[in-house]
Amino acid sequence: MAHQGVVFLDEIGDVDVEIQPKILKVLEEKRFRRLGDVKDRHVDIRLIAATHQDLPERVREKRFRADLYFRISTLPLRVPALRERPEDIPMLARHILEELATQLGRERLSLCEDAERALSSYPWPGNIRELRNVLERAVLRIDVPVLRSAHFRFDADLGIGHFTAPTDDTLVTVERRHIERILRLEGGSVGKAAERLDVPVSTLYKKLKRYDIDHRAYL
Repeated sequence: MAHQGVVFLDEIGDVDVEIQPKILKVLEEKRFRRLGDVKDRHVDIRLIAATHQDLPERVREKRFRADLYFRISTLPLRVPALRERPEDIPMLARHILEELATQLGRERLSLCEDAERALSSYPWPGNIRELRNVLERAVLRIDVPVLRSAHFRFDADLGIGHFTAPTDDTLVTVERRHIERILRLEGGSVGKAAERLDVPVSTLYKKLKRYDIDHRAYL
């Protein structure tokens, strides 16, 4: 399908050692055989591979093939960690908030100055994925158009027991399920659920109407 196009392989450093020679063969010979086929297919692609691993170190540990490493490292590009480019964080955060607002059908979301400072000063061990997670968490919990630093709960402060959303769910689905979960825990009490979600009762009623959730079903 990618013939004469581009293939992006994410986290190639984690590919099983049994698969690595097969990838190398395709790159070297520009052909492969589909499962069940009786003849090879020619393929001409441009490969872009990414990894968070130290590939030379994995080669030394015999966990990554040296021949594959030299084949894919023709033009290496190092993307600096988020903590190394704090000046980019507000711009990235605003872009993510635009996406979240569109997905949730919310009005325009923005950051106040103290929120930008808080985001820029955090070390972000999880890089861009963690940034998105922190912003999603804030947007789901707080129904306001302007986010402040007090709205953020950073992963470093939460430990390992915090709720994480399934990656194959939409943000709307995650919010709906989260509200239903809290209603179940609070026995269908909208007031207690709103307090636990840290949103006004009127806001929670709007969300119940939007998602067609009957709180009485949890009484």
